[in-house]
Amino acid sequence: MASKSKGARLKTSSTSKRSKKCSKKCTVVEKPLLKVLIMNVSGVSEGKLTAERRKQTIVDIIDEHNPILALFQEFTWKKTCGKVWKSYTLPRHYQIIGNKEASIMYNTNEVTVTERGKETKKLQRYVKELQRPTSKDPTPIYLDIESNARMALIVLETKGVPVMKFICISWHGNHAGMTNDGKVTEFKNLMFFLNDIYKKFKLPILIAGDFNVKMKSIRHKVQYPFKLYEYEASERRKKKGVIDYFIATTELHLSNIKPVDLKKYSKAYNPEKVFDHDPIKAILELDSSSDSSCSEYDSC
Repeated sequence: MASKSKGARLKTSSTSKRSKKCSKKCTVVEKPLLKVLIMNVSGVSEGKLTAERRKQTIVDIIDEHNPILALFQEFTWKKTCGKVWKSYTLPRHYQIIGNKEASIMYNTNEVTVTERGKETKKLQRYVKELQRPTSKDPTPIYLDIESNARMALIVLETKGVPVMKFICISWHGNHAGMTNDGKVTEFKNLMFFLNDIYKKFKLPILIAGDFNVKMKSIRHKVQYPFKLYEYEASERRKKKGVIDYFIATTELHLSNIKPVDLKKYSKAYNPEKVFDHDPIKAILELDSSSDSSCSEYDSC
């Protein structure tokens, strides 16, 4: 199911959690609106200052948008502090987990994430079980879905009211030496995988990243309860086609999806040269009407 991006209904601060009184003396809690970003930070090398320009661009985009989540692909640094980042400091409330293919940076002021926490640990263990060959069937259940190499996945919980718990996945699809049919097959396997963990864990899912397959090739592979969110590519990416996108289950709603203008927001010299992809921004709206604060592994 594909969904066209619509403008946000409320103002798009990092988080909006206001309450208002209704005529019957009840309290209506407005749904929080949370900024999220997709950022594949790869690009061509332009000499020894390429990495510095890339870090400057990352910091500028994060500072400007103050997202709750930034889902990175090809982020080659293990951390965002220390000598390497001395001149390009990110706010301390951001933490990052994952690997060089896919990682998740999250805002600790807005969400609670425990990488080694109960649910995340069980989720990651279950993912490995899905791929483990058996003596009867030596083929992994989901071909090419490499949990440790191509994705980062965690369970996170929002702070404030309402509390929302969901699975967040940063994904970097295969592309080297693959035909378009091969990429579509990998995407189909990915959707089987997502449906499996959705049924098992009974938590909403947000997956986003560089899928490395054009959106027009996989629209028909996205079925309920998942939605594919479409948007208009920037001029420089139109010929290449949209390969960076958001998919979410119906408990989560995304709006205001659009590319980030790198030239507008980055102080780095010619940022579009060191970023081959446009960062993609969106507003994530949580559905407080559905109780997703408890999963199969909670005692509520």
